[in-house]
Amino acid sequence: MNVELKNVSLHLKTSKKYKTYAKKKINPITDFASRFRKNNFVALDKINLNINSGDRIAIIGPNGAGKSTLLRLLSGIYIPTSGIARIPYYALPLLDRSIIVSQYLGATAACKAHYYYVKARYGKLKNNYENANEFVEKVLDFAELNEVGETPLIHYSDGMRARLIFSLYTSIHHPFLAVDEALGTSDAYFTKKASKKFDDFIESSSILLLASHSEDLLKKYCTKAILLVNGKITLQGSLSKVQEAYRKL
Repeated sequence: MNVELKNVSLHLKTSKKYKTYAKKKINPITDFASRFRKNNFVALDKINLNINSGDRIAIIGPNGAGKSTLLRLLSGIYIPTSGIARIPYYALPLLDRSIIVSQYLGATAACKAHYYYVKARYGKLKNNYENANEFVEKVLDFAELNEVGETPLIHYSDGMRARLIFSLYTSIHHPFLAVDEALGTSDAYFTKKASKKFDDFIESSSILLLASHSEDLLKKYCTKAILLVNGKITLQGSLSKVQEAYRKL
């Protein structure tokens, strides 16, 4: 699989118009003022990127640089304003620790909704579950939440929600992953248990893009990297080379 972005830009609408006159830069690596164009914010600016099967790419940059935005674009959540984006299969996004369903649903219903959504959007699941019930059973079993599967999510503790979301997201394998930070869990026991599953989940993918500020996490899973600053890719290369450049910003 090959993914190609050629001169891709993404402009996001803002609620008011901004003047485009020059402003004094407070911090050149987070110069938000210069990225406003009337009633648009330049989230990504002329991105050129080639991604091939086997790539494990770290997305490195300061807060607000466009890391999460790039992952969203590769996942089909955002459509480029200009440029050419050749994406044969949209990435499966793991961008936050939430479930896009009503908090008054139980875990069983929430898992079924996630299963049908992913299957409808991405087609056949690599895991080849027999049906939604088998998927739900495996998710709740790993999260150790079988006994509270019908309890509304709104009554779950933070730890229970974290375990459910981790198990839910890592139970569907996809060839193209877009991950923003790590899927965290709140208790040490489950974190240890989940580590192997997360490793297997990452290994099952053909392409990984991982945005994180953790050098240890990036070293564990990535070999290549890109440096994003103010919505622009300023450097591409080996992970060590890009990390060194980032430290010097």
